[in-house]
Amino acid sequence: WKIGRGMAAEPDHHVLEARVQKLVEDLQLEPLEPEGGFFRRTHYSSTQVQGPDGDGQALSAILYLMLSDNVSKLHRLTVDEAWHFYHGSPVTIVELDSSVDGHVRTTRLGSVELGLCPQYTVQAGTWFGAFPEGAFALVGCTCGPAFEFKHFEMAVRHLLLDTYPEAEQLIKRLS
Repeated sequence: WKIGRGMAAEPDHHVLEARVQKLVEDLQLEPLEPEGGFFRRTHYSSTQVQGPDGDGQALSAILYLMLSDNVSKLHRLTVDEAWHFYHGSPVTIVELDSSVDGHVRTTRLGSVELGLCPQYTVQAGTWFGAFPEGAFALVGCTCGPAFEFKHFEMAVRHLLLDTYPEAEQLIKRLS
């Protein structure tokens, strides 16, 4: 595979493409299917804990690289997931919630130098996705108990549109 297909226009697209390709190579990232983006698991705890789905590992952590056209698609987990900002443009985390105005809660994650918070936790059971506000963003995601695919559910667009009609634009962008 090659980074670059459909990336958002930047002042120097070839330099940006090379920077992103270097991040993927240096950090040994792989495509994250079906969610989108690139990742590498950096920690998977050997400590056992009792979680919502029975016994499991205490903690897991990944590096996660999103591109403007390869975002974190809407999904939900049965465990909490903490997001940590590392590099690139700010990230908007989108959470669907029928109890708030517009059915959407957005949180900007980014550099403290920009006045943004570098960490945010999405609560278990919440439909959410995320996208970089610019060309790319490198974040970390930590789950406790550890992420397992049995904790993951990918969103179905038409079902979310029926439940959260006021969030149509973001649902279409992230599904």
